[in-house]
Amino acid sequence: MNDNTMNRRILFALGALLALAACSPQPEVSYKVWYDWPERHLPDFSTLGEPAVQGTKWNLDLMDLDDTKNHFCALFEAPLEVKTEETYSFTLTTDDGSKLYIDDELLIENDGAHGPIEKKASKDLGKGQHRLKIEFFDFDKGQSLIFKYSTPTIPEREYNNEMLRREDKLTSRNQFVKPQVREALKRFQEWKGEDETVVFPIITDVHTAGNFTYKHVGYAATAAKMFGADFMANLGDIGLNAYPATVDSTYARFVLDKIKEGMLRYEGVWVYAPGNHDWDGGAGRWLTEEYLSAFFQKPWEAKAGGNLHLTPGKTYGYLDIPQKHFRVIFLNSESSATKGEYYYSYGDPQLEWLAGVLDQTPSDMHVLLLSHWMPHPLGIWNMVSMNPVKKEQSSKMMDFLASYKEKVNLVGLFTGDTHVNFHEVADGVNYYVSQGYGWVSPDLMIPGQKHAFFDYRQTLCIDVVAVKPATREVHTFRIGAGGADYDYAFPY
Repeated sequence: MNDNTMNRRILFALGALLALAACSPQPEVSYKVWYDWPERHLPDFSTLGEPAVQGTKWNLDLMDLDDTKNHFCALFEAPLEVKTEETYSFTLTTDDGSKLYIDDELLIENDGAHGPIEKKASKDLGKGQHRLKIEFFDFDKGQSLIFKYSTPTIPEREYNNEMLRREDKLTSRNQFVKPQVREALKRFQEWKGEDETVVFPIITDVHTAGNFTYKHVGYAATAAKMFGADFMANLGDIGLNAYPATVDSTYARFVLDKIKEGMLRYEGVWVYAPGNHDWDGGAGRWLTEEYLSAFFQKPWEAKAGGNLHLTPGKTYGYLDIPQKHFRVIFLNSESSATKGEYYYSYGDPQLEWLAGVLDQTPSDMHVLLLSHWMPHPLGIWNMVSMNPVKKEQSSKMMDFLASYKEKVNLVGLFTGDTHVNFHEVADGVNYYVSQGYGWVSPDLMIPGQKHAFFDYRQTLCIDVVAVKPATREVHTFRIGAGGADYDYAFPY
C-alpha cells in the first residue's frame, strides 16, 4: 500500500468519525448557576459576572445541578423547534421566583420568594426555531422548577427534545410493542393448548421509566388484549414519590391521569395493589387510601358486573371469575411512611379481613393473592431497613398463609417491589416476584436471583401469568426484557 492510499484511508476514517460525531445528539439546554444569591427576587443576570457553574443538560429543570440547596440563581436557555405554526401554551411552576422569555419577549413573570406557584401563558409561534429562556432563583426551604408546553396537536409535555424525538419515532411506528408481545404470545399458545387457563399481565414498578411510565401501562393494556386476558394486575409503584410529584400535587395528578388513561385502553377489569412509591404523591398531603381506591379501583367496579368487591375506604379487596372458579385477592402494604407509619407490613385488621374472605371462599375456587411487597425473607431489600414490628408482621403473614394452605386451593402470593424475579416455596406456599421496570443497584441484588437490564424506551418488561386450575400449574411468560429466559413454571 503506497503512502497516498494510506493517507486517503486515514482522511476517510477521520471524516467518518467527524460525521458520526456531528450526527450524535447533544444536550440542548444550557445552564449557568450563581451561588450565594441573598435577595428575595431575581437578579439582573447581566451584572453577575462569570457563573460558578455552567454546562449543558437534556431537561429544562433543576435536576443534575450540583450544590444548589439554597440561595442560588440560575439561567436556562434552550431551542424550541416548531414544525407547524400554531398556538403554544406554556406552564411554569417554580419555588421560588422565575421568568419565562420566548425569543426575548417576557411571557411569564413569577418573581419573588414563594412556594410552588403555577403560571400560564400562550403565544402563536411560526414554523422554525425559537429560543426559550428561564430565569430562576431559590431563596430557602423548598425548590422546584417545572416547565411544560402543549399545542392543539401536541399533548402537554416537559422539555427534552432528544427524548421526544426518540419517543415519537419509536411509538409512532410501533416498532417494538406488538412484536415483543407476539413473541411471548406464541410461547403461551403452545403451552396452553386446549386447556382452560386464567391469564393476566402484571405491570409493576414502572417508576424508573420516568416520563415513559404511562406509556408502558398502555403497552400492558395492548398485551392484555392480544393475550385475551381475564383481568389486568397493577401491582403498584407507579412512581408518585419521584420528583417533582413529591412537591407538586398538580404534576402528581397529571401523572395519575396519564396512567389511568393508559389503563382505560383495556376494556376489561384492572385490580390494583398500591406500592410504597404510590403513597407519597404530593408529599403525602392528599394521596390517601380513599383517593387511590376511588381513582384506580372504583372505575372498574361496574365493568366487573358484581364480581369486584372493594373494601370501603381501603385499597384491598377481591375479584371473582366465577366461570373459571377463580378468586383474586389484592392487598396493600400499610399506610404511608410520610405519616410515620410502615410501608412494609400487613396490619391485624387486614389479616382479619383476609381470614374472613378465605373462610367464606367456596371449596371449588382457586385463590391467588396479589400485593406489591414480598414478606418472604428473599425480599431482602425490604428486610434490610425493617424494624422488629415489620419483621414480626412479615412472619405473621407467612404463618397465616401456611395455615390456609390445606383449607383453600391457594395458588400463592405474587408481588412486585423487589425488582428481580424469584420464586420460593415456604411451608407449601408459593411466593413469586415479578421484576417490573424498577432498577436495583448491584449491592441490593438478591444473590442467585435474576434481573434483566434493559432500555425501557425500546423494550417492554411485562410478566404474563397463566394458571391451569385443572392441573394446578402456573406458567409465566416474559414480554420483552430477557424474553424466554425469564419464563418460569411451577405447580401449586
